[in-house]
Amino acid sequence: MKRKSLSGISALIVALLFVGAIFVPAVSADENNLDAVWSSEGNLVGQNVELARNPYLFDSMGNRLSDKEISQMIETMPAVTYLDGMDEEKSKEISERLSQLHKYRSVTMDNNVDVSLRSTQAQADSGIRINEHHYNGISGYNHPGNLEVSSSGTAYHYLTSHIGKELSGTPTWIEVGVTKQSPAVGGDPSEYVVFTYDSTAPEGEQYIAHQTFTSGSSDYGFEIYISTSQASEGYPYMLLWQGTVIRTGHVPFCFGDVDENHEYFALNGNSFTPVSEAYFCSSYLYTSYSSNTLWWNSNLQDSTVSHLVGCSAGTPELDFAVPWWSQAYQVRSWIV
Repeated sequence: MKRKSLSGISALIVALLFVGAIFVPAVSADENNLDAVWSSEGNLVGQNVELARNPYLFDSMGNRLSDKEISQMIETMPAVTYLDGMDEEKSKEISERLSQLHKYRSVTMDNNVDVSLRSTQAQADSGIRINEHHYNGISGYNHPGNLEVSSSGTAYHYLTSHIGKELSGTPTWIEVGVTKQSPAVGGDPSEYVVFTYDSTAPEGEQYIAHQTFTSGSSDYGFEIYISTSQASEGYPYMLLWQGTVIRTGHVPFCFGDVDENHEYFALNGNSFTPVSEAYFCSSYLYTSYSSNTLWWNSNLQDSTVSHLVGCSAGTPELDFAVPWWSQAYQVRSWIV
C-alpha cells in the first residue's frame, strides 16, 4: 500500500511540474518580470534590465559606477546630440517654436503673462506624479499613439516626463518627451518632435528638438538621470532617448518630484477635439531612500497621485494600473 501511495504522490508532483513548465516561460519572457524581487521599499529592478536601458551607469564588467564616476562621465559627454534626420538648423527652428509656445504652458502660474494671452488658450493635463523630493531618475517607455491635433480643437500637446522641485518659489525642472503641434501654431500635424527642456538653461536654450518622426505606434525608451555627486556647476544630469544620451547639463538639486504627464492645449476659445490613447509604461525610479532601483507601482515608499486637470474646453481621461505583463504602472490618457 505504501508503494502505491508514494507512486500516486510522485505522479501528482510530476503533473504539477508539467503545468508549471507550461506557464512560467510565457511570463518570464517579458523584461519587466526578469529578476523582480520584493523588498519592504518596493519591487527591485533586475540589473539586466538597467544595463539594457542605460549601460552608461555601469563599467565594462557590468558593475555599477559610483556617483562620482557617473558625474565625471557626464561632464565629458556632449551637451546636445541630434538623432537621425535632425540637424542644428532644423532643431533651432523647432526649438524657437517650442519656446514661443512655452508661455501658454501652466500659464495660470505666471502672473507676468499678458492677460490677453490667457483668454486665447486652455490647458488640461492627465498623468501621475509623486510629490516628494526623493527621486533623481526615471526610466520608462513613451507611446505617443496618434496624438491628433487640429487647428480648430486640440491644437498641440506634450507627452512628457519631468523631475523637478520648487526652489525659492520658482518651479525648476528638466524633462524629455514628445510633442505635436497643429498648423494653427506653426506645426506639422504629421510630425512628432522629440524634445528636451531645462528650466535653468539660458533663455533661448531651454528647449531643444532632437528628432522628428512620423509614426507614434512604437514604445520609445526614455530616461532622466541626475547624479547625486555635485560638480562645480551643479548636479550633472543626462537625458536619454532610445538608449542614447541626447542632452547633458547641470541642475541645482539632485532629488525632486517626478511625473509622467499628457498636456493638452486648445486655442481661441475652441474645445478639445478627440485624442486617441497614449501611454507610459514599464517605468522605474532611482530614489534617495534606497540604493536599489524600484519599479513605479503602489509598493513604493511614497504614494503616487493622479494629475487630472480639466477646464472649460473639455476634460481628458486617465487610467493607470499595473498590467499582468509588467511590474510597473501603465499610464493611459486620451480625450473622448
